[in-house]
Order: sequence, then C-alpha cells, then structure tokens
Amino acid sequence: MPTKRHIATVMELNWPYKRHYEIFAGIQEYARDHAHWSFDLGNYPEFQLANGVHFDGILGRISEDCLAAARDAAIPVVNVWFGSPVFSKVPGVYVDFGAAGRMAAEHLIARGLRRLAHFGYRGDPASEQHYQGMLEVAREHDYPCTRHMVSSHYDESRDQWMRFIESVRSSQAGWQAPLGIVFNGDELCRSVASACITMGWTIPEQLAMVGSGNEILICNAIDPTLSSIDMGYQRCGFEAARLLDRLMQGAPPPTKPLYTPPKELVVRRSSDVFAVSDPHVAQALRYMADHIGDTLSVPSIARFVGLGRQSLERRFKRHVGRTINDELIRLRVERLKRLLVESDEPIKTVSVEAGFGTTVNMHTMFKRHTGMTPKAYRKNHGPRPATVP
Repeated sequence: MPTKRHIATVMELNWPYKRHYEIFAGIQEYARDHAHWSFDLGNYPEFQLANGVHFDGILGRISEDCLAAARDAAIPVVNVWFGSPVFSKVPGVYVDFGAAGRMAAEHLIARGLRRLAHFGYRGDPASEQHYQGMLEVAREHDYPCTRHMVSSHYDESRDQWMRFIESVRSSQAGWQAPLGIVFNGDELCRSVASACITMGWTIPEQLAMVGSGNEILICNAIDPTLSSIDMGYQRCGFEAARLLDRLMQGAPPPTKPLYTPPKELVVRRSSDVFAVSDPHVAQALRYMADHIGDTLSVPSIARFVGLGRQSLERRFKRHVGRTINDELIRLRVERLKRLLVESDEPIKTVSVEAGFGTTVNMHTMFKRHTGMTPKAYRKNHGPRPATVP
C-alpha cells in the first residue's frame, strides 16, 4: 500500500456550488483508486501550518496567503481556481472555458443561428476565455458576435439588480431575432432569460440561449428549461489530484497551465430550435444534427422530409445559404474538431464517429475547412490533458 499522505483540500464546500463539489469528487475518486490520502477540508491551511499541522500537499482554490505558507513549508501545491490571484505562480489544472465557448457557438450555428451574443462577468478571466472561444468560431463563419458584460454582484442588492435590468434592456437595442446567446454561467443565463421574457421576448424562437455549468436545479427552474454545458469539473479534480501526486513524488511541475475539456452540451428547451422559416428545411437540419454520425446522404435526407431532392436543395440554399452537402460536411468537420479536442482516440476512429466514410475524404474536407490536418489541429487545440510528461 502506498504511503499515507495528508492533503489540505481547499474547496470552500460551505458554498453550494456544483463545481466545488464535483472537483472534490474527482479528487476523492483519484485518491480512492490510485493513492492513500487523508483530507483536511479547512479553507485556510496557512493557519494550520502556522500552528504545526503537517500537510504533504495542498490542492484546491489557492490564495496568496496559502501559497506563501506552502512555499515556506516546501509543500507542493496545485490550483484549480481559474480566477486565483496566484494563477500564473503555481501549477494548476482548469476546465477549458475557451472550448466551452466554442462548443456553444457551434451548437447555435448548427441550429441555424447567424447572429450571436455573449454575456459574461466584468473582469472575470473565465468569462474572457469563454468569450474568446465563442468569438473564434463566429469569426470562422463571418457571423457577428456582440459582447455584454455585467457585474458578478448584479443580484446582491435591489439597486444592483435594477442596474442589471437596465443593462439587459440597453443591450437589447441592437438585437435582431433570431439571436443565439451564450452565457458563462447558468445563474446569469437564468437571470437574463427571465428579464427577456418579462420584456416580451420568446425563448427559443427569438432568443436561443446556452448556459454553462449544467447546474440542474437552476436549468430546470425556469420555463423554458436552459440548455447548458457540463464543464466536466469532476475530471478536473481527478487530474489535479493526479498532478499533485506526481509533484509529491518529486516530478517537475508543468511549465504551462493544464486544461480538461468540457464534458458535453446538454440540450434543453432554451436552444431546441432551428432558426429557419421553412418547416422542411428546419426538419432537415434537425435530422442532420441528430444523425450526423450516421451514414447520411442528400437523397436520404430528402426522403425523410418528404420532398424531392431538387426541391429540398433549392429551399435549403435559399434559407441556409449553402447546399445540403456543404452543411453535412460542415457538421461533420465541427463534430470531428470536438472529438479531436475531447478525446485521444485514434484519428481514424473519431473520423468514423464524425460520419466520414473514408479517412482520405475526411483529410481533404477537414484541411479545406480548417487549413490544417486533423493531426495538426489536435496538436494546436487539444486534447489538452491534465497530465505531466
């Protein structure tokens, strides 16, 4: 049995945040399967260190005081708090907010949205990374993506709430339906959705919305229920624990922050729409999105919606702006990009999962759309596993 180690785990479990509990669950999972650890869950291990308590490592939401005390005691530390003031000074493992922004944008574009917007928190690094990921996809398609930022304290008093409502109202001045809106947080998504419904907007017909975090109680607390990205915080905790274990064994720290990909986008009613006026085209888009990993062809799609091929082609071109085959390729490329980022499966395997019939065809289409090979894309964008070489 490995040597038992005593770990200070700073996760602020007194706050009812899913992300805190899921990260700790991932830490526990690693310790159960790969290590022999005991935990101290106090939020201020620097005070315990000052009073003679021994820790073999510290893991969690690392503050400046905690890091200073750990360095004085020569204890390895791993941070999981993206907004920590010591982010650049300490090894860390984080969920990939940029990948989440990209995932949300790709989902909305696949649903026919051509105008996008982003809501995040002012001065928040996670919101910035989230927005940049979304903007990257919007620019690839040459679609507009407006940005709206609010205070993270927008609901802490009546005055702050009223300023928030006025901010949402003023943001709407430039909106044109249908619009896809992405939020770096489910509570912010719920608050804006509630305000917009009160102001007369319909969701998802006019405003399609995607949150972040997949906080189920929040997502289901409003009608329509909120689509959201499950960020995969448990994996983040597992990989952070793995990194701390290596550091305690004397491995050198990584030179860059390590990231874990989001788990999945959970589609609920707030984005369950296809933003085209032609019902046959909308039906075709839904069928393609739901079956993109299958063997699809233009004739089979036309048969499914009950139209002749040429008739559907004309309608599709008029409402979507490209051919059915072009849309099939775009969806497959987007799915393959996500699989390359989220998985370390062989490229041939994920190519089949993305719906490409042959690897040769996939390489040609992928390079045409991205300007790089799948191998180069995986190297540049992911997966960014939270492991140390």
